[in-house]
Amino acid sequence: PGPGVQADEYSPRLISTLRGPLFASNYPVRAEAGSSCSMVITKQGHVYYMGKHRQVGEATMRPALIDALANNAHVVTSASGGAQTVFCTTKNAATVSWGKGDTGELGYGRGNQKSSAQPKFVEKLDACMVTDLACGYGHTLFLIKGDDAEDKKAIKKLTQLETDQVTL
Repeated sequence: PGPGVQADEYSPRLISTLRGPLFASNYPVRAEAGSSCSMVITKQGHVYYMGKHRQVGEATMRPALIDALANNAHVVTSASGGAQTVFCTTKNAATVSWGKGDTGELGYGRGNQKSSAQPKFVEKLDACMVTDLACGYGHTLFLIKGDDAEDKKAIKKLTQLETDQVTL
């Protein structure tokens, strides 16, 4: 995704938009990709998204600012994409996700919606400082800071998965 045309790419292409005047002082510092989308995090913590994270609707073929985060002073520190999901974590301990997560990987909780076209806060992680994350096919992994009493209190509220609960 990114060159403005929805077609397979067989060799690397420059996305010239990311080198334009808009990015002179807020240049890309990190890139992430999901199965059918890409994200770029800039120096100021803005996220630009390209691709498709839902089965319906058009793909976003040019870098699009995730304004729900940028316009609300969220500084994104980490982003990842899965099969049809996207996650971002911020400097002030907010985690958001969007896309389609049939097996609950968006983190909205049992019995809640399994998809969202727009970024939505993952309330279970509100007080947790997520330092990094990775999306896979049907799951999402979070690394959570546990340095002080406040961190440990937030972690205690999370449901734990014990290794004896995992079947291979």
